[in-house]
Amino acid sequence: MPFISENEKNRLFSRTEKGEHKVSDLQNALYMLGIRQGDTICVHSQIYSLGIPGMSRTKYLNTLLNVLKEAVGSDGTVIMPAFSYSFCENEVFDVQNSKSTVGLLTEFFRNSEGVSRTVHPIFSFCVWGRRKEEFMDISTDAFSMDSVYGKMIRNNDKMILLGADKGYTIYYLAEESVGVSHRFYKNFSGVVRDGERESTLTVPYYVRHLNKRSEEDPQKVSAYLLEQGIEKSVPFGWGTISVFPCRSMYESIVSKLKEDETHFLKEKT
Repeated sequence: MPFISENEKNRLFSRTEKGEHKVSDLQNALYMLGIRQGDTICVHSQIYSLGIPGMSRTKYLNTLLNVLKEAVGSDGTVIMPAFSYSFCENEVFDVQNSKSTVGLLTEFFRNSEGVSRTVHPIFSFCVWGRRKEEFMDISTDAFSMDSVYGKMIRNNDKMILLGADKGYTIYYLAEESVGVSHRFYKNFSGVVRDGERESTLTVPYYVRHLNKRSEEDPQKVSAYLLEQGIEKSVPFGWGTISVFPCRSMYESIVSKLKEDETHFLKEKT
């Protein structure tokens, strides 16, 4: 059973100075970028880059989710970041109630039917679909091979940047794997509330040395992946939609970091 009817595919989805986009235009863009039935996708989004919605906010967000679900089908899995950074802010991480701080679509997804959230007080993810339970079983290290990103790398799942130009958080896993000198491990502790149960948890985070050149430049990462033919991108609305396979991205970035660990960092200002 499709998530979107034929009538819905022809409704106005968004508009820009370049024209109007239909739901079917977004579906076609995802297919062109290689998204198929049964895929596992992680979506980083910046939805205002897609244009001005031609429908109410709730209907617009629901339409976006339905397009993504339909693209991977009932055998697929949709993942979105729901980062709260709770422990970094000395806050309790409430699995059910701590809001996602990384975009409107991610918070809407978090509250959607059939979606579960991982128990990580800094880098949590929300998951819908066939592999949901697999992604609930993760390490306290958000950038280990037993993390959500690690599992996606092992399976060569796909990352979608939906209008976003800063969706390369998986890049940190490559930096941690290489052991770059501009980062170091720091432990964060606090309280996790899951329903009526509370527990104390300590998680490691490979943080940046703030007194060193250490911040990555997403434009450098994107340019490198496009040059290597790993990332594919199409213009859409006021921005772009990009897709890359996680294992290919990881292996290529690791190889480059071993040559020069500063290659993807922002220049000093």
